[in-house]
Parts: sequence; structure tokens; C-alpha cells
Amino acid sequence: MWLFVLLGDLLSNARLVLRNLAAAVGRPRAFYVLLELRGAYAEHRVPRPWWVRRHPETVDDVRRRLELIAGTRAAAGVVVMLGDIEAGLASLQSLRTALAACRASGKRVVAYLTHASTRLYYLASAADAVLMPESGALDLVGITLQATFLGNTLDRLGIVGEFERIAEYKSAIEPFTRDAMSEPMREALNAVLDSVFDDLVGEIAASRRLDPDTVRRLIDQAPLSARAAAEAGLIDAVLFEDELPAYLADGPRGRPAVVPWAGAQRWLRRPFRWRAPGSAIAVIALRGPIVMGESRGRPPLAVPLLGGETTGHATVARAVRAVERNTRFGALVVSVDSPGGSALASDLIWREIERVGHRKPVVAFFGNVAASGGYYVAASARRIVCQPGTLTGSIGIIAGKFNVRGLLERVGAHREILARGDAATIASPFVPFSTDERRRLRAQTEETYARFIDRVARGRNLPPDGVRAVARGRVWTGRQAKERGLVDALGDFPAALAAAKDLMGVAAARTASVVYVRPPRGASRPPEHPVAAVLEIAAGAGAFFEERVLALFPWEVSVR
Repeated sequence: MWLFVLLGDLLSNARLVLRNLAAAVGRPRAFYVLLELRGAYAEHRVPRPWWVRRHPETVDDVRRRLELIAGTRAAAGVVVMLGDIEAGLASLQSLRTALAACRASGKRVVAYLTHASTRLYYLASAADAVLMPESGALDLVGITLQATFLGNTLDRLGIVGEFERIAEYKSAIEPFTRDAMSEPMREALNAVLDSVFDDLVGEIAASRRLDPDTVRRLIDQAPLSARAAAEAGLIDAVLFEDELPAYLADGPRGRPAVVPWAGAQRWLRRPFRWRAPGSAIAVIALRGPIVMGESRGRPPLAVPLLGGETTGHATVARAVRAVERNTRFGALVVSVDSPGGSALASDLIWREIERVGHRKPVVAFFGNVAASGGYYVAASARRIVCQPGTLTGSIGIIAGKFNVRGLLERVGAHREILARGDAATIASPFVPFSTDERRRLRAQTEETYARFIDRVARGRNLPPDGVRAVARGRVWTGRQAKERGLVDALGDFPAALAAAKDLMGVAAARTASVVYVRPPRGASRPPEHPVAAVLEIAAGAGAFFEERVLALFPWEVSVR
């Protein structure tokens, strides 16, 4: 096997020698590559159905481009034009890490902003220089976390939320049952905002060589004009885009060319690779709410009511088993960006990951959010890696239903239900829980919570009482989670791949192939088609709301 790998690498590298020689022909002595960044920026690309023609750009795409620029001597650096970036905080931190790595290679990184929200400026501050036009404004206004409470609204409509939860910080259902935040919810979310804000201020201050208190004061004074931002040391120059070549001029070399990626990529040197035999790393991505059954991708058309991607337990199980059987894979990385969902589906996925971990090392990478069920599924991983701004934890359970009988009465509708069995109507939205049903639901919730605690305690090698102390439904940032033993390391997706290589015993200098696994098709699953996909997502949404016991976390910190 190793001989075939070596021969393949020799042939591939021979082609790269010829390609790199051709790339040098006609290449300028010095040039900057122009990268335009806009979009949501998931951490990495995941396998898509055949009918998905266009793939959104990912952090991994940007990282690879910057690595090529860093490895090309003639490339003086990169100019990053920042547009409307909708990435979550953890993805922004991964992009900052990629820019910092390019700078560390000796390349100059320049960020150009026509306007600058907190989100855009936070990313831009990782560059050597930040530039804006005179008409631009720096809206470095801070971060927010918002929730709308519908308890009174639903009560007026005759809809009653009947839920049990464990424990006091498990606040996902509060917006539907209360008219304001509970004190535990306010305490937990304020602690998250404090952690995120401190990280954001600290990183901006370090990048701009400013005192953190100065950055806080400038945030409180925002918005700032471009001139005021330059005087405060937040940006380096005020100029228009056409003045960039003159700004980038380097003495005797004169004005360098600024070439868009589409034209510059042919001049960039491709690195050689030497793979270790049998060292491929499988990657399985878990995206969106966790549900029973099959995963469902993002709909091909904008259908807001149907939502986005979901992770189904059956789909994940097939993917994990395929990795387990394939001798090519030496390790598995589970990439999670999920707020959780069905407690049952989460436990079934946990079992598959726990089981394969006895045969091959498993590393979990947490993206923007891996909370509640999103944390549950990865609790058995040998190592867990996430960003400081990842939202995780939320070890708790919600169970219950919405009772709409009052709504029917208000609109003049009457529903008759005939049943056999004391608990036949326990899931019906038209019948309130009886005292005995409420007792049974509470018992089921406590049993599920105890199981969740046990899974985490075993996976993290912590005493159950230690897990209970950091559980109770409380959400943590990645930095807070590491301090409490819920994750092992702070870093980006390449850091998770490096951890997998380490567990496989592959030297850092060797390349391990990374394979994004698309699960085998289920035996009764029809071929995927855009229309079928939309119908499946609708069915999946319905199935999700039928779940009585949920491990769910719905909040998102908004970096404006």
C-alpha cells in the first residue's frame, strides 16, 4: 500500500514541478493578490447533492488561498476587500487565524473597508494595515444578544406552553412561556456576552497595539468617521481604492500590481505533498438541528418557513459505519455546528461516535455553536477543539408541548378525542397534561438528564458531580468551556486535523489526506432531487416539533 502512495505522490509532485515552472513565466517581480470576502463562511465545505452547482465559499477556501500566497516568493502580500460577511464569531476567529498565519510567513496583509461594522473591523484588525475611504464610517458599536418574549402573546391567543426543564439555566423555552428573562437566564447570557466582549476587545487591542481600556472607550464613542478612526489608531490610512497601488509602493520596486484572485492564482506556487500511508482523516459534518431519521440539506430555493440544514441520526450512523469499515481512514473528525435538538437522536449519534472511537481515534471540532445536543453527540471524542467564541455546553433538557385547546375554543372550533390508555393523549396538543402525566414527563426528563451527565462524565473523564456543577443547562463560550474541562483545546479546524494526526502517530511534516464523507444512501431512500429535498425539509420540520424531549440551545451572539 505504501508503495502505491509513494508512486502517486511522485507523479503528482512531478506534475507540480512543471506547473510551477510554467507559473513563473510572465509573472511580475512583485504583486499583491486581491481577495474579496463576503458571505456566511462555514468552516469547511461539506459534500452536496449532484444538483447543487454552486458552493458557498468557506473558511477553508480562504485558508488555502492564503497558504498559496504565503508560499509564493513573488507575492508581496494580499489585499483583503471586506464586504457583507455574515459569519458567526467562531468562523471570524478562524478567518483571523488564517490572516495571522499569512502575516507570519512574511507577507503583508492589508484590509480595505468601505464601511466597517464591529464584525468587519474585528476581522480586519488582524491585518498589518486597515484602510478606509474618507466617506467611510467605523461602526465599532459592540455586541448584542436579543430575545423576544411571547408568553403574554401566546396566552392571549389561548396557547399554553406546558414544559419541564432541567435545570434553571436551560432557558430555550422561556421566550414562549414568559414575558421577560428569568434571573438565571439573564445571568448566564450576560456571562457569555462578557466573555465574548473581553475576547473581542483584547484581540483588537493586541492587533492594533492599543490599551484594552482605550478600545472599550472608542467602542462607547462609536460610530466614528474614517478620519476620527485614523486619529484614534484604529485604521492606518484614509484613501480611495484607486490609491491602493501608490500606498503599497515599495521604494525602488515601484507600484506593485494588485491582481484579483481569478487572475493571480495561475502565478502561485503549489506545494508538494508527501502522504503517510493509511493516514487519511475522515470528516463528518453535523449541521443544524438534530432530528430523528435522515439529514436534510439547505433547500435549493429560498423557503424561509422550511429553515436550513438538519442532521438526522440515521444518516450520521451510516456515515460513521462507513468510516469504521474503511481501512483507509486512520481517524475521524466530527465537525459540529448545531444547537442540538432531539435528545433521542443525539443519544443515538453519540453511541455511533462512542463505538467507532474504540477502533479509531475521534476528534470533535466545534464551530459557531455546539450546544446541548450538539455537545452531547461529541461527548465521547478523544479530543475536543473549538474557538474561544464558540457557544457550547448547555447540558440540560426540555420536555413538553404547546396546548392549543384554548385557541380552538376562541375561534369556535371543537375537537373530540376518543382514546384508550391512560397516556394515549399525552402528546396531543389539544389536551392539557394531567397531574399524573406531568409526573411521568418529569421522570422522563430527569432520566434523560442523568444519562446526559453520565455520557459527558465518561467522555471527559470527569466525576459526575463535577459535570453537574457546570451543567444545569448553562451555556459557555469556548474559552469558558476549556477552563471547566468541557473541551481540550482552543483552535481552528486545522488544529483539530493536527490533533487527529497526532493521535494516529503521523509526523507533523507529513500530509494526511482529508476526506469529507458523504454517507452511503439508505436502502429505501429515493434519489435526491431539488423538489424532493424541499418536501423532505418540510417533513423534517414537522417531525422535529413532534419530539417531546429536546436537548436544544437557540441563542446566538450577534457581533454587529
